[in-house]
Amino acid sequence: MITFSINLAFILVTVAILAFIFNRGKDLITLVIALELILLSVGILLVSLSFHLDDLVGSTLTLYLLPLAGCESAIALALLVAYYPIRGTLVLK
Repeated sequence: MITFSINLAFILVTVAILAFIFNRGKDLITLVIALELILLSVGILLVSLSFHLDDLVGSTLTLYLLPLAGCESAIALALLVAYYPIRGTLVLK
């Protein structure tokens, strides 16, 4: 069980980092999704290690991390919605 969740977290982090690398900062929505994926994989890792070590610190940190990730995503998407009418595109040059 612990190896599956750790492997899942590392795969998600790898996918997010590859999204950052191959995107090269061109598409803002992909960057926001990749950042959200990194935060959620850290949450998975914290919960699995908290369960494995029989400690509540990781679960408590995850309870603070997940709303923070949601707020970050909401603010970033609100900025993108405000940015689109000005530029007409979400692609950076």
